[in-house]
Amino acid sequence: MKNVLLSAFTKLSQDSLNTYAQNVVQLMTTDPLFTSLSPAVATLKTVRDAYSVALTNNVTGGQITTIEKNNCKADLLNQLTKVALMVELLADGNTTIILAAGFDLRKAPKSYTSLDAPDVLSVTNESKPGLVTVQLVKVEGATNYGVEKRIVTAENPEGVWVNGEYSSALKFELENLESGKTYQLRFRSLGNKGLVSIWSAIQEVFVS
Repeated sequence: MKNVLLSAFTKLSQDSLNTYAQNVVQLMTTDPLFTSLSPAVATLKTVRDAYSVALTNNVTGGQITTIEKNNCKADLLNQLTKVALMVELLADGNTTIILAAGFDLRKAPKSYTSLDAPDVLSVTNESKPGLVTVQLVKVEGATNYGVEKRIVTAENPEGVWVNGEYSSALKFELENLESGKTYQLRFRSLGNKGLVSIWSAIQEVFVS
C-alpha cells in the first residue's frame, strides 16, 4: 500500500518547498534508519542547496535568474519524488518510518459498510408546471441519491412506485411531472461497492 503523499510537496510555495526539502534532508541525515539511502539524500541536499541559492539570486527578478530558479525547482521536485519512493519502499507500510523521514501521509479512504437514508430538507413545488425541486441532506459515504415517485389519488392512495432520476447533487429538479396531481416521493442513498440505503420517509407534494 502506498502511504507517501507524493503530491503534497509539489503544491507548496517556493519558500515552503525549500523548507520542506531542508527538513527531509536533516531528518534523514541524522536518523540511522535511512543509512542505506544516504547517496540519494546527499543528492537531495545538493539540489536543495542549489535551489536555495537560486531563490536568493532571483529576489530582484530577471529572466536568467528566473529560468535558473525554475530549473533548480524541477531538479528538487524530481529528487524529492525519488527519495519519497525509496522511503516508501523501505517503510513497507510502516507509517512511523515515513513520518520520521519528513514526508506526509496520504489519508486512507474511509470504508463504509452501510448508508443512512437521506433526510429531506425540502420538496418545493415550483411555479413552472410539472417541476419540483428537491433538497437533501448529505449522507457520509453516498455518491448518488435515487428517487422513486408515485401519483396518489383518492381511488388509489397507494399507487405503484416508479423509479426516477439519480443525482450526485443534493439539490436537483424533478421535471415532467403531471400538473394538478399529488405525488409521493421517497429517496435513498447509493455508494461504492453496491451499497444502498433504505428508503427515506415519504414526502408528499402537489404539482402545479
